[in-house]
Amino acid sequence: MILCADDYGLRDDINRAILELCHARRLTAVSCMTVLERCDVSSAKELLLCQRSIDIGLHLCLTDEGLPLSILAKSRDAVPSTPFPSFKVLLAKALTGRLPLEKMKTLISAQYGLFLEKFGRAPDFIDGHLHTHQLPGVRHGLIEFVLSLPETSRPYIRNTRMPLATLRHQKLPWLKAAFIGAFGKRMAMELAAEGLRTNSDFAGIYSFGSKEAYATSFPRFMRCLPERNGILVVHPGLDEAWRRAEFDVLKEYPFEKSALNRFELRSAQSHAPDKL
Repeated sequence: MILCADDYGLRDDINRAILELCHARRLTAVSCMTVLERCDVSSAKELLLCQRSIDIGLHLCLTDEGLPLSILAKSRDAVPSTPFPSFKVLLAKALTGRLPLEKMKTLISAQYGLFLEKFGRAPDFIDGHLHTHQLPGVRHGLIEFVLSLPETSRPYIRNTRMPLATLRHQKLPWLKAAFIGAFGKRMAMELAAEGLRTNSDFAGIYSFGSKEAYATSFPRFMRCLPERNGILVVHPGLDEAWRRAEFDVLKEYPFEKSALNRFELRSAQSHAPDKL
């Protein structure tokens, strides 16, 4: 199982929480928001100290949800000329075919370039804030961009296809997961068709603002991911209550030695499962 922390670069407390967990070998992947000033060269160097035990990826930012106004414009193409849209606006445009392919490729390429600039190397994987990398238009732009890279240096791409029957069996929230997983299913199928590497299953979705006991949910999420390349997404931090709850669980959970691993390099599956 790959234990991946999202949102590196969003806030200082999130960076500190992720770095502490990385040094303690409690994470095996970190996704980085390179358009934000808190994901700068200095914070990149801190994360690179752990690169022997974690995958480091690019967390594409395409909406304004939860983002501070401290967006860097070192590359004029890394952010749009107008402010990022809300998720609802981006979703509506995606579903009605109003996300120009070339514009999406330009945004993705520029944020990839910022990753190269700040980390001094290519990302191990690519995903998106709020999973927007899977939306129609964005998905196609991302796949075309990755296919344009040398075959030996193509990152794996996250999909959020979820085993809903398993989520129900584990008594985990499934309605939100079903919505996100529907886009993940399409992403997984298209990645497999293009021979691009991706994860097997995915878990970790719940109502982040709720007061439910994360300590109870966490082992249930783990049981949803029997494959080595299944991803459990987490959002640790120190300031917000729900992020702190995740951090505390991740710091103390009694993992078995074989439970956590980085992405296992192998060829893409010949086909994606035809069911969620």
